[in-house]
Amino acid sequence: MISKKTVLSAAVMMALGSGAAHAAYVPTVTTTGNNFTMLGGTGLLTGGNNDTTFTWDETLRTAVVTDGTYNATLASPTPFFGKIWTAKNVNIYGPGTYVFDSTALPGNPTPGTGTASQMYTLTIPTGYIGAHMLFDWSTSANIDVVNLWKLNDSWDATGGDPVGSTTSPDPFCAAPLTTAGCNTVPNPFSNTRYTVWDMVSVDTPASTISTAGGSTTAPDETNLYHGTKMIDGPFVGQSANFNVNVPVPAAVWLLGSGLLGLVGVARRKKKA
Repeated sequence: MISKKTVLSAAVMMALGSGAAHAAYVPTVTTTGNNFTMLGGTGLLTGGNNDTTFTWDETLRTAVVTDGTYNATLASPTPFFGKIWTAKNVNIYGPGTYVFDSTALPGNPTPGTGTASQMYTLTIPTGYIGAHMLFDWSTSANIDVVNLWKLNDSWDATGGDPVGSTTSPDPFCAAPLTTAGCNTVPNPFSNTRYTVWDMVSVDTPASTISTAGGSTTAPDETNLYHGTKMIDGPFVGQSANFNVNVPVPAAVWLLGSGLLGLVGVARRKKKA
């Protein structure tokens, strides 16, 4: 019989050893009813949905992925401004600092010919998780999206900077965008700005993106709005936020990864 200790050890080793060779992607967790919220440059709601499906192989990258592999997926059947969107090359990263070049070839976001204003420098503190992905919409492809996720918290409680400031909470998408407003229409998943997510998108530090050495039209990340402003594609200055859950068993490997925030996930769901 395989002991619980053996299962836990294997899960922890899988999570912490994910920065080396990249095996074929095999999702081990899948959740539905996750949230996508797009914010404009001033923090106003642009659109989103609450029927996003999230899959993940439960590993954390420890170095920028350059070979086109990925360890997660995000998808929804709901159009964004009349067009279906696709998130690809989704990679989830553990604590550390990662530099992504928005001018690099798809699947290889390592710094290349891009100027400072064309790069993201994502610093993920201990207790947080980060994500980088390429977003396709309509005829636009390979739009870089960066998320910093706080564990086990709500959109409302993380209204500002990564430590959870509530200085300026911005609108949350509680339903597909309609004439009544995305954050006011009920949705079948009952998501609200107070919903506690296993991983909720928060604002990134101002140092994440910069205009130094490049175009002065690049956005300057000095706001207190959720997410990281995009620096390429048709949505420059807007931020795409994904708020997701994982099944309770998926939290077990975090016990040995230093990301103890998800311990509260199991407690919260057990209580519910």
